[in-house]
Amino acid sequence: MTLKFLLISVISSLIFSACGTSLKFEQTCVTCIKSQRFSCQDGNCPTTFMIGNQCLVTIIETGENIFLNPILEKEQLSPKSGIKVAIAKVSGKYYLTANDFKKLWILYPKVPDEAKICSIDLPEKEIKIFEPVFTLNSVDPMNYKLRLTASNYSEKIWELKDDDKWILINQAKVGE
Repeated sequence: MTLKFLLISVISSLIFSACGTSLKFEQTCVTCIKSQRFSCQDGNCPTTFMIGNQCLVTIIETGENIFLNPILEKEQLSPKSGIKVAIAKVSGKYYLTANDFKKLWILYPKVPDEAKICSIDLPEKEIKIFEPVFTLNSVDPMNYKLRLTASNYSEKIWELKDDDKWILINQAKVGE
């Protein structure tokens, strides 16, 4: 049992050490639970707004504010209002991406008002996700799989495996 705990601790440390940046993340008591939630259903994604030089997105259902400047800097995008952001909370982690992002960002809440961030490249280099949508697939409620759907000239659905690999699970041509 002790060896298992030690191994889990080492693996967790390695995961967090691979993610070097943190960002400001104002959480509320509503978010203390490890619920599953999606803030981009039916194309109604939350959009960014500016407070001074800070670009934020608010999860309307809970009032959480995510300060996006560190992510926008890494995406080489300028902070601005009106960016549609798809956000999913799965087992205590937050996943987010937006129209012009090249990566999926994973937020690990650490202490009040801070989250460590990691990223994974989106499944295709030149993907244009006009309305990114996250869904869950699960036969076993303890083993959720995050799915990313992109509609462009064809609809593709990818499943995220172990937070580091995309698997294309469906590709349909428009009109089929």
